[in-house]
Amino acid sequence: MKRAEILLYYFCTGLTLCILYATQPIGPVFENELVISKTQATLFTTAIMMPLAFAGIFYGYLLEKIQIKIILVLAFLFLGISEIVFSLTHSYFLLLNIRGFQGLLIPAVLTGIMSYISQISSKDSVANAIGVYIGVTIIGGFMGRALSGFFTDIFGWRVFFFIIGCVAILASILLLKFSQNIKASYLKPHLIDIIHTLKTRHNLYIFLMIFGIFFTFQAMLNFIPFELAKISDNYSSSKAGMLYIGYLVGVLVAFNTKKIVAFLGSSIKAIIVGIIILIIAIQIFRIESFWLIFVAMVVFCLGNFIAHSIASGFINKMATSHKGISNGLYVSFYYFGGALGSFVPGFIYIPFGWGAMLSFISVVSFISLIFIMVIRDIKN
Repeated sequence: MKRAEILLYYFCTGLTLCILYATQPIGPVFENELVISKTQATLFTTAIMMPLAFAGIFYGYLLEKIQIKIILVLAFLFLGISEIVFSLTHSYFLLLNIRGFQGLLIPAVLTGIMSYISQISSKDSVANAIGVYIGVTIIGGFMGRALSGFFTDIFGWRVFFFIIGCVAILASILLLKFSQNIKASYLKPHLIDIIHTLKTRHNLYIFLMIFGIFFTFQAMLNFIPFELAKISDNYSSSKAGMLYIGYLVGVLVAFNTKKIVAFLGSSIKAIIVGIIILIIAIQIFRIESFWLIFVAMVVFCLGNFIAHSIASGFINKMATSHKGISNGLYVSFYYFGGALGSFVPGFIYIPFGWGAMLSFISVVSFISLIFIMVIRDIKN
């Protein structure tokens, strides 16, 4: 039963990430059908991602006395109902508010699943279980984008969101029937501890570094469909969705971080290499060719996941105290960067074009590179 439960929770993890990123490849469809701007279309990602930036600070107080089973059953029920309502709605304002509502549920889901996996797994297998969890989040993110694009081309976007809503309700029923009653293990941070953690220079610099990296990553993933629609005569949502296949390289990176660090000599060197790869990939995106953009996306994702996967372990290694606070702030900076990156570059892309936006996120990535190099100097 324990194995079946863990598989169910992995399925729910993938489904959650599927919901989170399903709107990304079909931004141009929303733009045309709802008669909205590109920036307004990208806000579907921003609205659902922003709460993740603050979950690490506030959700501990909400989840301390609530059983994981109750959290997840209700969260997936509401996610399912809201997805179905989303599929039937024609008002942009209501659609955006539905995504914002879902954004309030998703941090509770991911927190609950992480707590469940860490508690039900043995000490010897917990690291591997969390590694699988990370891999599933990457696969779920890809599936959400790819299936959204595929269904949109064949049946229209509303059909996909209706189906995924039904699947979420099914997940709620399965969780009600098969999951155990376990309380969430969640850290409640205090303001003094947060300030102390931020005052530690290497902590602050790594937080700012990952903010910039995920800002750049979400900027690219959110705006690339609009550029593809602009340069391609035979653009389709499924074509945009499949472009994200490079995202799957993250699975390979997530399971081989130790080998990457060993090969490159240290965690800091590996992060530096990852950011340099990211910056190089951004320049390849300047070439107006779908296949070269496809290659660029693979390289871009490789650089991002090397930097992120190793930085998340590095922050634990560097923290001498308040490791839980450090992890929570890392996640907050990560998603806050992603939330801003999902729409802020639009203010450059729309008036000045693709090249200007690429230059902007190149500068952001370069600043992230400077932060990690400063950490290297501090450590030395």
